[in-house]
Amino acid sequence: MKLEVGTHCPFHIEEGVMIDFVEDQWLILIKDAVWQDEEIKAFRRNPGRLAFLPLDTVVFFTVNIDDVLETSDLPFVIQESESADAILAQTGMPVTLALISSQDEVLALRQLTLGNAESSQVKVQLKRILDAGYEAEVSNHQIDKTQARYQPYELEEKALFTAGF
Repeated sequence: MKLEVGTHCPFHIEEGVMIDFVEDQWLILIKDAVWQDEEIKAFRRNPGRLAFLPLDTVVFFTVNIDDVLETSDLPFVIQESESADAILAQTGMPVTLALISSQDEVLALRQLTLGNAESSQVKVQLKRILDAGYEAEVSNHQIDKTQARYQPYELEEKALFTAGF
């Protein structure tokens, strides 16, 4: 799936930030009711960071883009993904970030690819969690507890790795 600026995003999400693995890539959608031209320009050019923090039953990604998006936490439960096998088979890990309008239009795109070391760490941790089994209540509890205890920037500080883009 290839998102293009000016086209309709095939995923409808509520305002906020979400992550999923779709067609061999991580997809991070950032939706807001109103995007100012300055924010769109800043999204395209300003430095950003994607961080990865594995926990017991879930992983957290955090994303931050200077002057556009404060650090946001994105929990990911591999057992709830339809793409678990594809994630673990992936050799590189492309990431597409998209600004989405309230009308679900793609306003801007950024792309990065995690390096081999980072991709390997993501796969090792997701495989560990997948092999451990799954209880939705346990994973949901860990997400809730983590989000209540830490601000997203604090999760970023604890990350296994951070990739700049």
